[in-house]
Amino acid sequence: MAKHDNAPIPYVSRVRDTKSVAQRIDLEYLQRTDRFRRWRKLLMWAAPVAAVVVCLPFLFGIGRTQKVFSNGPVSRPHAMFENRCRVCHTQSFASVSKQACLACHDGPSHPAKSVDTAQLVSESGCATCHVEHRGGNLTEVSDGNCTRCHASLATHGTGVRLKATSITAFRPGKHPDIAALLASDTRPLRLNHAIHMPQTPKTTRGMKLPMKCVDCHTTSAGSAKGDLEPVTFEKHCASCHKRELEFVLPGLPVAAPPAPHTKDAQAIRRFILETYQSLAAANPALTQTPLDRDLSPEPNAAAWVAKAARISEQYLFEKKCRYCHEYQGMNGEFPMIAKVNQIRGHYLEGLPQGEPWLVRGEFSHRAHRAVECTSCHTAARASTKTTDVLIPSMKSCAPCHGASGTNLDRCYMCHQYHNKSKERDRDRRPVEELIGTLLPGRAHAN
Repeated sequence: MAKHDNAPIPYVSRVRDTKSVAQRIDLEYLQRTDRFRRWRKLLMWAAPVAAVVVCLPFLFGIGRTQKVFSNGPVSRPHAMFENRCRVCHTQSFASVSKQACLACHDGPSHPAKSVDTAQLVSESGCATCHVEHRGGNLTEVSDGNCTRCHASLATHGTGVRLKATSITAFRPGKHPDIAALLASDTRPLRLNHAIHMPQTPKTTRGMKLPMKCVDCHTTSAGSAKGDLEPVTFEKHCASCHKRELEFVLPGLPVAAPPAPHTKDAQAIRRFILETYQSLAAANPALTQTPLDRDLSPEPNAAAWVAKAARISEQYLFEKKCRYCHEYQGMNGEFPMIAKVNQIRGHYLEGLPQGEPWLVRGEFSHRAHRAVECTSCHTAARASTKTTDVLIPSMKSCAPCHGASGTNLDRCYMCHQYHNKSKERDRDRRPVEELIGTLLPGRAHAN
């Protein structure tokens, strides 16, 4: 092969002049129809129009399009405002202000109980704790809303009198035990739970033991929380303890009804005297029965009745009443029984309704009706003194309210935030004004 055959081929550049370029361009392309160009122009105008048409229902809230912008369902109490966001959201795309809540709710102050006189350094807005659009109940607040302040009460409030100023959870070492357990039940009665609830079943004076807690402690049908009814002698004790009201002297061959159970000592004395008068009138031979140890008879029937009544009064007031009651001083020749208020809550002299054992907490017996009483009141069966406080301790509550991983562990289950005693009624409004619509079948007032 010749040598020049391996030489590179020379590159000849294209001549770019006006004539050569013009020969390559179709000068009539603007007059020729182009399907793609026609559709592109149509879409360029149709797409924005379609977008505007689609957005109009959302902008004006037509139908249920507002649901698209909702964070979730509202709580049950606010169901009437489900489709009327502006009732609460007075400013578009902004969180609900405290003023919007106060338009319907009073929002009384904190602390929750009147016994606490502390003042908050600063109070959060309503929506900080009561988070909406989660359904359910707005009162189900997170523990963090409570522990944010109670973890260091001294820095978030003034005038704090609580001993526990750092509470972070319902756990030993992080939450104090029930304060009432350090108190004493000072009511002037002789109560012995152990006698009424022996470990071994038996029958005493015709009474079958052990008794059940509900034999004396019954819940009130009219109470939402199932508060216990006051224990009374007539309703809970008389069926077994009528014998403690018998006053007829031993040895007299007669029977008489028991004395009335009343705080009026004079009424009891009249009853005893009238009873002996009736017995003597029905059986004159009864007045010949000796009343003294020397077996000497009384001079007449009237003297016998008066003496029998006086001895029976001493027998009743000094021996029988002492079976249940404490005495305070003397009333003439007889001891005076200390007055007892209703057996409900913590006893306070001069306060008939007593005081709640849980001063700062809340409790519902109705919510615990499936639980056996002694499962929580563990000290009841062994209690022999009236002074024993038998309410449950924190140890009894912890298995269900300490680490269940449910709402049962939350602070709001036992504690309130708002001081309901300072709550004020709001002005009443017509239903139409409240929900903004006219109810079906209701005509205008005019």
